[in-house]
Amino acid sequence: MNQHFYTTAERIQQLRQLECGLANLVPFSIRMGLAQTPHYEDALRRTRILLETGFNQADLTSLARAIPDVFHRGRDWEAQYLVKKPDGSWGFSEEYLSIQARLGPVMQAVDALRTLGYY
Repeated sequence: MNQHFYTTAERIQQLRQLECGLANLVPFSIRMGLAQTPHYEDALRRTRILLETGFNQADLTSLARAIPDVFHRGRDWEAQYLVKKPDGSWGFSEEYLSIQARLGPVMQAVDALRTLGYY
């Protein structure tokens, strides 16, 4: 089994993905009035600083830990976001899907920044 540690170039790419995701999320977060908005704005600022000045793993971990999820994703977390649709089926609300469409790429980048590499 091969082990791969992220290179500096890969980390820069991950930070750019985070920057793009946050730049898309922040205006939406403001419009929605999400309580996490100040955290997202600060994370976008910090991401841009790291891209300009350089970083180490401690910087990346600190940044990743400072970006909160909107949803509490504990055990059985999905049930609280399900709504009954007109056809009688159950599914996620439009609000949830709209938030998740913007939040998903941010949280994927956050997960990548928290890890050193992969097997």
